[in-house]
Amino acid sequence: MVVLWGTNHSPEALQTAVGDITERVTNKGKVQLENIDRIHMSNLKASSVDIVLSGFISPASVIHTSKVLEAISKVLKPNGSVYLCEPIVSAKGQSEVRTREELVSALKFAGLVDVSEVKHEEFTPSDLEVVRGILQFNEGLQLQSVCAKKPTYEIGTSSQLPLFAKKPVNGMSQSDVAKVWTLSANDMMDDDIELIDSDDLLDEEDLKKPDADSLRVDCGGEPKKKKACKNCTCGLAEELDAEASLANGKTPKAETSACGNCYLGDAFRCSSCPYLGMPAFKPGEKIQLSQRQLNADQ
Repeated sequence: MVVLWGTNHSPEALQTAVGDITERVTNKGKVQLENIDRIHMSNLKASSVDIVLSGFISPASVIHTSKVLEAISKVLKPNGSVYLCEPIVSAKGQSEVRTREELVSALKFAGLVDVSEVKHEEFTPSDLEVVRGILQFNEGLQLQSVCAKKPTYEIGTSSQLPLFAKKPVNGMSQSDVAKVWTLSANDMMDDDIELIDSDDLLDEEDLKKPDADSLRVDCGGEPKKKKACKNCTCGLAEELDAEASLANGKTPKAETSACGNCYLGDAFRCSSCPYLGMPAFKPGEKIQLSQRQLNADQ
C-alpha cells in the first residue's frame, strides 16, 4: 500500500495517519509514504502496488492533477484500487477546484474504471478554514471520497482476436460450413432448385415503347427546339430544312451526295465522307449516323 501526502501536511499528522493505517494492515502488507508531487519521480515500479491512498491525511486539501492520476494508474497492479479524498465544489468556477463530475471524468481519463462514490461530507469548521487558506478559495467547499480501479489488463497490452474459430460451429467443421455456401454445376442441374425467370421480372408496362414527345425536355412549358450545328454532317440540317419546306407547303428536296457516290459504299466514298464504314444504301434513303461516327478520331 502507498499513502500519498502533500506539502501542507504536518509531520505529526503524517505519523498519526501512518500509525492508524499500519495498525489496520497489520503484517499482511507494507505501507510506504510518497509525496504526491513527486510520485512520478519515485522508485515505485510500474504495476507493483495493490492499493493507493491519497488525500485522507488532515487537512484534506490535495488536488489530484491529471499528471498525478496518471502516475497512480501506472504504479497500480491490474485490478488494483485507489482511494482518494479531494475538496470539490457544486458548480464550476474560476478555480482549480473541480466538481464531482469533473473529478470522475479525470479518473476515467487516467485509465481508471469502476469509479464509485465512497463518501460525501462537509468540512469541519476548523478544517474548512485551513483548506480555504491553502486553496485560496472561499465558495462552498465540500469533501468527496471516491474509489476507482485499474483494469484487469495492463494498459497498452494487445491480444489477437480469434477471427477464424477452429472449433466446430453448431457441430459442423469449417469445411462443412463453407460447403453450405458453395454451388457446383451439378447443384444447378438439380430439379429441386428453382431459378427465377428474368422475363417474369418485367410486366407489360415495362415492354411498352415510350412516346418520343414524352422524352422531350420541357423548357418553360414548351418543347425545346432542335438546332443544327454549323457545317452539320449528321443529317439534322437536312431534316430541319425538310420540315421547314413541308411547313411552307413546298416539296422537300431529295438528299443528294456531293460526289454522288456515297450510297455505293466505302469503295466509292471520299476519305472525309461521313458515311465511311456504313453499308451501301439506296439513293435518297435517309441514313442515321451513330454517335461514334459523329465524333472525330483522336
